[in-house]
Amino acid sequence: MLTLISLANLSPARTLARMMPDTVRVSLGEHTVQTVTNDRPLCETPAGNAAMQSMVRRLLGGPDHTPQFQVIVVDWDLVNAFATPGNRIVVTKGLLESAQSADEVAGVLAHEMGHATLLHPETSLVRVIGTSAAVELLLGGGSGTLANIGVLLTQLSYTRQAEEEADEEALKRLETSAISAKGFGDFFRRVSKMEEPAGAAQQESGGFMDMLRTHPPTLERIRRVDQAHQYPATPSLNQAQWSALQSICTEKAD
Repeated sequence: MLTLISLANLSPARTLARMMPDTVRVSLGEHTVQTVTNDRPLCETPAGNAAMQSMVRRLLGGPDHTPQFQVIVVDWDLVNAFATPGNRIVVTKGLLESAQSADEVAGVLAHEMGHATLLHPETSLVRVIGTSAAVELLLGGGSGTLANIGVLLTQLSYTRQAEEEADEEALKRLETSAISAKGFGDFFRRVSKMEEPAGAAQQESGGFMDMLRTHPPTLERIRRVDQAHQYPATPSLNQAQWSALQSICTEKAD
């Protein structure tokens, strides 16, 4: 199988990622979420959940689309969001509280959807564990590898090319959804400004620097967002929805 992949002049890691059965993807995603959340409580309120689902459906093309992503919010001060195999996306309380608008969150969420759609979590995993272990997973084995898969996935970092691809996917999704890309750029510009003055203090406290470590914003990336095609747009959420989402970890569920 690997010989055929080489002959086809394709990336072995990405090709194997595409070949993963959905059951394997879902299992990998579950292990990752369990490892990363580390018993931290999930944030859920009826209004907050509804607001998140509204944003997801908007990014997917409209209210009639069934969400193909499972997005969860974790009660965690870390400023971050990340995609796992199986189309799962984790958003932290820190990110929601740090964002200054719903469109900022929508931009970050669209970026993570880009990673998931392009199978970046699976591809990065294959590169880390190697093709032999990946083939074993595809064939239904690798229980030992699977047991430690969550830890491995939390330590992955994307290549510059992968980040660029996810950015491009995010910009396309935002335009299709008629959500302004300005929020996306504003968020990363603000995060980037925290890099120099905040430094170690923010890193120790679990703030913006956590986002920088896993999604390093660069002037080139920010410039790409700023130069995105202009189009008519409306807010991703209304004010009541945004308030409900931003307070999803602080409001008590009924």
